[in-house]
Amino acid sequence: MEPLYTQADAAAVMPMMQVVAYNEPFEPAPGIKAVYRDAGHILGSAFIEIWITENGGESKLVFSGDLGRPDQMLIQDPKFAEEANYLFLESTYGDRDHKDLGSSLDELAEAISYSYAHGEKVIIPAFAVERTQEVIYSLHMLNKSGKLPKDMPVYVDSPLAIRATEVFRKHPEYMDSEISGMLASGEDPFDLPNLKFTLTADESRAINTTDGPAVVISASGMCNAGRIKHHLRHNLWRKGASVVFVGYQGQGTPGRKIVDGVKTLKLLGEDVQVAAKVWTIGGFSAHAGQSQILEWLRHFHKGGMEVFLVHGENGAIKTLAELIESRYGFAVHTPEYLEECTLKPGLAVSVTRDTARAMPRVDWSFILSDTESKFQFLKDRLEKAADRPWVDQVELRDRLLEVNKDLMELISQM
Repeated sequence: MEPLYTQADAAAVMPMMQVVAYNEPFEPAPGIKAVYRDAGHILGSAFIEIWITENGGESKLVFSGDLGRPDQMLIQDPKFAEEANYLFLESTYGDRDHKDLGSSLDELAEAISYSYAHGEKVIIPAFAVERTQEVIYSLHMLNKSGKLPKDMPVYVDSPLAIRATEVFRKHPEYMDSEISGMLASGEDPFDLPNLKFTLTADESRAINTTDGPAVVISASGMCNAGRIKHHLRHNLWRKGASVVFVGYQGQGTPGRKIVDGVKTLKLLGEDVQVAAKVWTIGGFSAHAGQSQILEWLRHFHKGGMEVFLVHGENGAIKTLAELIESRYGFAVHTPEYLEECTLKPGLAVSVTRDTARAMPRVDWSFILSDTESKFQFLKDRLEKAADRPWVDQVELRDRLLEVNKDLMELISQM
């Protein structure tokens, strides 16, 4: 399959980019004015206020993007908007709140103590931007309070996270007062006595050939790509190891499966038993929790604003929608896949949806027929398998047993 774009395409985009500061209005096109406001989510994140003038009238839309939490460890609190005709609001944690920072640090210290006592590693899947830096800062604080073993190495094993950490160091103006004060005084909140940055693949592989306890922070945060899969394959089956989740795990991701208690997980082609202790520490999330979303929404003037809930699982969206309607009286819409909404201030939202494209019919008869034809083809080929060397036959048998196992797992889920 041809890629959608190449490295050359990406490089060609860079000269076209323009830097726009927070709170600085600009016009991306005639009749459209926009302003970025600090969303307090990650370094440089923004929600967007947009004013559109057409047919002699003006309407305003606000896109929350990912909203941050007040009193995060590193960056400033999210700013607020006060009015809009239409608000597109995230709902990632629309059905729950986060633990407080103190409890989260205690849990992280407990996970480290557990694996240190067993001589094993603490594996922390973390997003490269913001989450990794928060974890480093958390370890910095644990080290200052004597809760991080002095001889326990800490590896940051993600080239992107390593480079992002340098960006954080260079921009104290976007940090909260505590972090910017540390940097101004010469204290580096993104440093530790035993901190090691591993840029190369060889350095990454060497981590798991090193005996003894260690903390390994690696991407991706949901375990579906990157070097973290390599570390999980080496440590997930170890009883004294810990896997510490410090961020949201999307449905269907390996991280979500571990959190939900799966017994074995396929990693890099191998079935790996889950024997490590699993920790889920929600207090590190950069997303606003339910009460914080509602508090951010409270600043909007009550009136005819309509709210569209996006970026959340169905349960979170439903719970948050009910709370918004009952508490603030705003009309709430929960768009479906490939749904199109026509927005005209003062008129009801017009909704159309191409159901045939959004939910195409599954042709089970074709799939079953295709499977049966492959099975017959396999039976025909097996007549020749008996003539092959015994080692080859055993390898083929084992691969067929794996197929049977996957098929039984599928049947059990139906």
